[in-house]
Amino acid sequence: MNQPQFQALPSYENLDMIRKTFQPLEHINFEHEFKNLENSKYFIIRTQGEDNVHRAMKYGIWTSSSRKNERLNEAFSQGDVYLFFTEINSLCFSGMAKLTSGFDPKSHFKYWLIENKWFGLFQIKWLYVKDLPFKLFENIKQIQKFEGSEETIKSVYDLIDCTELNLENGIKMVEIFKKEESKKSLFEDFTQLDKLENQSRQQRDSNPNFEKKFQELRSVFETIPYTFSAASYERRQQRKPQYGYYNYGYYQQPQYWQSNSGFYQQEHYQQYPYQQYQNKYQESNDHQNFNKKESQQPVNLEDKFEMQQNRKYKYDKKKRFNNRNNQQIEYVQKYQQETIVQQNI
Repeated sequence: MNQPQFQALPSYENLDMIRKTFQPLEHINFEHEFKNLENSKYFIIRTQGEDNVHRAMKYGIWTSSSRKNERLNEAFSQGDVYLFFTEINSLCFSGMAKLTSGFDPKSHFKYWLIENKWFGLFQIKWLYVKDLPFKLFENIKQIQKFEGSEETIKSVYDLIDCTELNLENGIKMVEIFKKEESKKSLFEDFTQLDKLENQSRQQRDSNPNFEKKFQELRSVFETIPYTFSAASYERRQQRKPQYGYYNYGYYQQPQYWQSNSGFYQQEHYQQYPYQQYQNKYQESNDHQNFNKKESQQPVNLEDKFEMQQNRKYKYDKKKRFNNRNNQQIEYVQKYQQETIVQQNI
């Protein structure tokens, strides 16, 4: 998708100039006729900051997390969808918009407030842009329930992002936006928000690493648009394999000696890391395979006797290394004497 060109006005005091300059805002604050409110759906949109609403108003686009996008897209397939926007830590609703398209997982906007977090786009048109304080909506209550918790009754301005309103509450909010007037709006902050947007565009356009990461995440998102999470993807990419625990993004059950907190962890595991254990195991296998090949070759009695002596020597040496009390050391010495007697015979 080609990114929309940066647009800005020197002043946002003239509402008619705003309507002419920004197509998504050409119908704002008129007396709209709503003919099918009973068959429509209504959602509270709570954003992280004014920056995202600023971009949404100028370019007529919106997106959210994957699951919320799926929810909005499903609602759009059933009828008209109206969105009521507010910002976190704000004390007012800042506008009302209508979805004009379903979710497009292959269209993306690069210049949201947080980079490489939101992908895909809805097209929207704005109906009202004005600050309406929460006190106008305090009598509109709705039950909200989270998993594992009891139902709570909240005012609509306390509902979480992308909460669907029931039909009665949705129509009430539309009526308030229609009849209430306000001289304040987000347009008062547009000049400063334009500067921030322009800076963000210049920084990201001049940064090749941003473009590389954007294309990487975009390609992954388009394969799983309704389950993708940029944060989860980054965590999987940064997760390094450790002793076979993580391979190809899934978890493997650790071996007993890796997970047990007893003998192996306290003694041998601290002395011999996993790689050393692996090397010792490989050397042992190689030695056994070599001895098997040796035994398969025809040898005379003297060579066979010498091979037995070498094996016993290694065996005795290993015993002497592992056994630390005097009784075991005497046993090794006695075994060597028996070997000498057999040689003399």
